[in-house]
Amino acid sequence: MPKLHRWMGRCYVLNVCFVTGPASLIMAFYANGGITSRLAFITLAIGWIVTTRMGWRLALSRQWQRHRAWMMRSYALTLSALTLRVWKYTLVLLFEPRPMDLYRVVAWLGFVPNVLLVEWLIRRRKCRSVSAEVGKNALHSS
Repeated sequence: MPKLHRWMGRCYVLNVCFVTGPASLIMAFYANGGITSRLAFITLAIGWIVTTRMGWRLALSRQWQRHRAWMMRSYALTLSALTLRVWKYTLVLLFEPRPMDLYRVVAWLGFVPNVLLVEWLIRRRKCRSVSAEVGKNALHSS
């Protein structure tokens, strides 16, 4: 399985960093909804490329914990297209907003909650591992 993981990872990195990431950055400058939406999609595209590149660099240097955290961030941004649609349909059902107002809002909701959730998960995991290490050290010192 590690060999498959490495090959899939290489394909993912090449795709995000050299095809879909740059393409999304170019498209972001032409997004509907004015500057608000454009800034959201530019931020998303740059974040997507940067987090993926960091994950790749950390894998190359065998820093697996940090690699995992950066790839979690990258995947959170990858899933923004799905999240955007969930928010869109939910907000339409609940509030029936004007289409362009909705677009401006979901441009940000598509990825910001994803990133916040992933950051919380990363920090929670880090706190648990530190707590476990402290507990282990306390047992050995007594």
